[in-house]
Amino acid sequence: MAIAMSLLSSSEPFHPGQPLPEMPTLSTNSTTAPLGTRVGPAAAPAVALYIDRQQLSRDCVGEQLAGHLADWTVRSVMSVREVTSLADLSKVSIIVFNSHSGSFGSDEVRDEVMAIREAASGTPLIVMSDLEDAAEVRRAMEHGARGYLPAHLPLSHAMAAIRFVKDGGTYIPQCVLTSSVQEPSTARLVDGDGVPVSFSPRQLQVLEPLKEGKQNKIIAYELGMSEGTVKVHIRQIMRKLKAGNRTQVVLLTQGIQTRPAPARAA
Repeated sequence: MAIAMSLLSSSEPFHPGQPLPEMPTLSTNSTTAPLGTRVGPAAAPAVALYIDRQQLSRDCVGEQLAGHLADWTVRSVMSVREVTSLADLSKVSIIVFNSHSGSFGSDEVRDEVMAIREAASGTPLIVMSDLEDAAEVRRAMEHGARGYLPAHLPLSHAMAAIRFVKDGGTYIPQCVLTSSVQEPSTARLVDGDGVPVSFSPRQLQVLEPLKEGKQNKIIAYELGMSEGTVKVHIRQIMRKLKAGNRTQVVLLTQGIQTRPAPARAA
């Protein structure tokens, strides 16, 4: 699975108080524009809230985040409950929660994540964890996370993933998915709420190459159908699984046999 990254661009610095010929002086948080165009203030810097119950880890990781996200504002807290002002939470662009070795099966991790979703339901959430388990990734996504960072991930990749999720993406590292490869399970497919679902044979045919990360046009070519038909099947698959994107489809069907059973000879 490809990891999407965004590159930051830079521009010539504007010197405060330096007037432009025959133009009004611009403030330091404004950008230049052609005459007659209304110029507004520059966007406020992104704000990252880092949550970690361990003091030493909170200080160390928080410092690394602040250093590598120099154009952001980073705030470190022990729990989201420390942020008592809704106005402060409304300014947060992304939340990074370090669960360490805690599983989503533990009350401590679940309670904190539920408190995060209740206090900031519309803010993207990334879970940082020592556990490299596809089941944990799936539980994190079911609880509203949009990214999962295993502790061994290179720092540069983690920073890129945080920026990617903040911009609207969903990040699942390839190592987590490949490390969980096993014999197909006979478990039933369930949606994001744990309710069993079923697919037609044609939908199962589309689901297999979809899980392999193939593009719609490649799926259409291999299955001998139009690209439009492939898109319809994928929308139906996502709707049945209550998945928000293709990545969540892969997570919800990870390790489960989805290949259509071969027809038996008469």
